[in-house]
Amino acid sequence: MTEKKKKKNKSFLSRLVSFILTVRMIGATGYFLWQISREVETTFTLITDINDAKKELAELQAEQEHLVLQKEQLMDENYVKIWARGEYLITQEGEEIYKLPAISSGE
Repeated sequence: MTEKKKKKNKSFLSRLVSFILTVRMIGATGYFLWQISREVETTFTLITDINDAKKELAELQAEQEHLVLQKEQLMDENYVKIWARGEYLITQEGEEIYKLPAISSGE
């Protein structure tokens, strides 16, 4: 009978050790899956940030091109005269300016 008890104890200990190892392995797997999901989330966030930054860069480059063109135009004396006359209603000697109401689209 003592041999049966020993086998029973070994069998019980063997199952207990297997159970504990299985629980630990499942826990470790869960932890690693959680870490992977966090990394995937971070990756998608970074990709979104990169795309937003690219859009902002394109907008800033377009604005810079516009400003460079405007700077070149403002260096031209004739352009500045025409722009000032139109914007600030500056007249030359003998001219009269009549400001007309805006045309409304509708009726």
